[in-house]
Amino acid sequence: MQGFIETAVGRASESRAPRLAQDWRPDFSRIRGHVAFAIADQIEEAIRAGLFRPGDRLPSQQAIADSLGFHPNTVYAAFREVARRGLIKGFAGRGTLVLDYALS
Repeated sequence: MQGFIETAVGRASESRAPRLAQDWRPDFSRIRGHVAFAIADQIEEAIRAGLFRPGDRLPSQQAIADSLGFHPNTVYAAFREVARRGLIKGFAGRGTLVLDYALS
């Protein structure tokens, strides 16, 4: 990880997005119930708040798991849930990108 999130075309978007594994962390005081769903909710909130924009590449699930101290399967489940919501998509060899979505 280079300390920033890259857009789909490779430009750094340092000024508009936090370094997820270093700066963004779920608010543990708000995690209730299933941890993966709570993380998914907070990733969705970050996307809808504009911290992550369409085309931004999220850090790897492993990097997030290592940074937060969760098992990789927990982060995988969170990403899968956010993808089910239509906000992100994983691409082989390219990582996970934030999709262009309609704000509701």
